[in-house]
Amino acid sequence: MTNVALRPDRLDAVSAEGPLAVEAMFRFLGTDVRVVSASVDLLQHWTAEYGAFRVPPGPAEITVHVDAASHGAPVPGQVTIERDGLRVPWRGTGPVLPPLTVPPLDRWVGLHGAAVGRAGQAVLLLGAPHTGKTLLALSAVALGARLLADGLLLLDPGDLLLAPFPQALRLRHEELALLGIDPAHPALVPFRPRRRAVQWRADPAALLGHRADRVAAGITAVVFLEPDEQDERPRLRPLAPERALAWLPRHLGEPGADPARVEPVLARLCRQVPAFTLPPAIRVGAAEAVDRLLQA
Repeated sequence: MTNVALRPDRLDAVSAEGPLAVEAMFRFLGTDVRVVSASVDLLQHWTAEYGAFRVPPGPAEITVHVDAASHGAPVPGQVTIERDGLRVPWRGTGPVLPPLTVPPLDRWVGLHGAAVGRAGQAVLLLGAPHTGKTLLALSAVALGARLLADGLLLLDPGDLLLAPFPQALRLRHEELALLGIDPAHPALVPFRPRRRAVQWRADPAALLGHRADRVAAGITAVVFLEPDEQDERPRLRPLAPERALAWLPRHLGEPGADPARVEPVLARLCRQVPAFTLPPAIRVGAAEAVDRLLQA
């Protein structure tokens, strides 16, 4: 393989598929994944989001082929996923990266949210977009907790342990201000999403140091960020297991996941772990309430 002359810090090699295809290698949960794309922009985006998972070029168990150059997200018809010499079209019903619908990654159960931990225990923070999951998680970290994941939460269906998943953080200016982080921090890389104000991306370990955890943790509580019409104070309210089980599918990280595989795992989680609601207002009291769950 030859090195790519353009941005060699981001892209691994020119693919044998064609002179315009470039590739990068990642290791997700012990599985090596090669991504081959005609779009340098798309590869640079993925290497920024999953920089902590980058590995040197080598043999891959899974290869993701993105056939058409695109400046945005890939679409069905552009992508095929290859394993054991067999290519399967990506239907757009699960993540392209990491490819959670492909063995052996399909054994994990994914949720969208954030997670913080202490002493081998984790609290999952689940909520709709823009409910402040990242800010609440980082506010808990400021109190002494550790960040396990933000974006994708991966549960081992066997023992219900949460795998650390250090996907890049995405922070807005108001979040940096509330957390007291200078936008000039060397771990922060500015970027501008389409039609939005400048945001910053950061590797959790580079931004948080030892407060970003890389050890799997047992789940001690699930917290849903949900409006509370009776009381907007940052107070945890217990949620019945059957109601928590009804809410969890909203936050699945794999649209169209096999219910026969996922539902028993979620049911066991709700039986074993208490669930709570918390108003999605980010105040000091909310972070303290989450951190108390980790110290109970």
